[in-house]
Amino acid sequence: MSIAFDTNVDLTVEIGFDSNPFDASQTFTDVSAYVREFTTKRGRTNELGQFVAGTCSLLLSNADNRFNPNNTSSPYYDSGLGETKIQPYKVVRITATYNSIDYPVYYGFIDTIPVSYPAIGADSVVQFNCIDAFKIFNSQTLVSSGWLLGDAGFSELGISTSFGYEDEQELSSERVARILNVIQFPSALRDINVGVHEVQSQDINSDVLSALRSCEVAENAQFFIAKDGKATFRNRDYKLSNTKAIDVQATFSNDGYNLPYLDVKTSFDVNEVYNVYKWTRTGGTEQSVSDATSVQKYRIRTSTQTTINTTDVDVHSIIEQKLNETATPIVRIDSLVVNPRQNVSIWEKALGLEFGDRISVKIVNPDTSSYTDELWIESISHNVNASTQSWSWSLTLSPAGSSGWILGQAKLGEGTRLVYA
Repeated sequence: MSIAFDTNVDLTVEIGFDSNPFDASQTFTDVSAYVREFTTKRGRTNELGQFVAGTCSLLLSNADNRFNPNNTSSPYYDSGLGETKIQPYKVVRITATYNSIDYPVYYGFIDTIPVSYPAIGADSVVQFNCIDAFKIFNSQTLVSSGWLLGDAGFSELGISTSFGYEDEQELSSERVARILNVIQFPSALRDINVGVHEVQSQDINSDVLSALRSCEVAENAQFFIAKDGKATFRNRDYKLSNTKAIDVQATFSNDGYNLPYLDVKTSFDVNEVYNVYKWTRTGGTEQSVSDATSVQKYRIRTSTQTTINTTDVDVHSIIEQKLNETATPIVRIDSLVVNPRQNVSIWEKALGLEFGDRISVKIVNPDTSSYTDELWIESISHNVNASTQSWSWSLTLSPAGSSGWILGQAKLGEGTRLVYA
């Protein structure tokens, strides 16, 4: 059963000891009572990068030795099979309940299982180091995801045997679904927007994660594993059309009028500047765009890429959008750290917001001057200690709407650029 983190939030930590990693329905064991602390990290460094595998470090009390894989008396030992149920790739699910609403915090798979004995052996803890589905995607190639019926070691079609991988020219989103189908990733763990661009056939020797990321690049999309474990594909138009990306979902400030934060950091540099794009689709001709003013000020900073787009026009459209986003450095609010316990109204934000959601941050300087910006969430971390009841929620951020604003709000090319449509 779940345990109270504080008077406002209950925590539930479950492990699928009796299920396989991609089972459509998991049988979970509740281990909440043994949780001492956990840290989750999900997302990407900034809007220019690709999302990486989300991780979780889950520390559990092992005082009665129940989580030791070597313990044949453990309640998690399968005597019938003669093996422990504490195995790599068992599903871990963390949920927080606030105001009678369950919020997913993390969904992934056990990766490593170190057991340690602090206090000179007077105590024992196990640390389940977990990673999301990206690791499993990265461990398979498209060609190895299908087998011939009847091969030794494989059995029922759809269980341990599937047909070999084949594709065709199709929408990026259809390709993503096709790839997930061939590795038998559960349909319930998918959230796929309909794509805008079509993609070519792919190399069957590609690993699954690279193949999925190629679809992401060709769509100018975002592909990640959400906090509820869903393989999430957001098309090119998502940030221009989705309400959570367009409208501010939460406002943070240090002036006492909005939700409070503990720390905020800004930057102003050329680390996110690219002013020359030279992208080529497989079988196409190189498409290039550049910003002469940016090149003069910051020297040439080039992005090169080979894509699986089907037309040069699509490639050119994508790099024009990207150039508008990256040609000019701007003052950025890079990160935000929040203590949800500081204000009860923070909980639904800290537990409910996800990548791509828009927030507003206001910084009041010691000289009383202020700076406010609207931002998209690029990464989310939770650092939770159940014993001390401390909870830190950390975000990395990117400027929202930097690829286009309504003409007339400011000078074109400085505060305003033409938007992709």
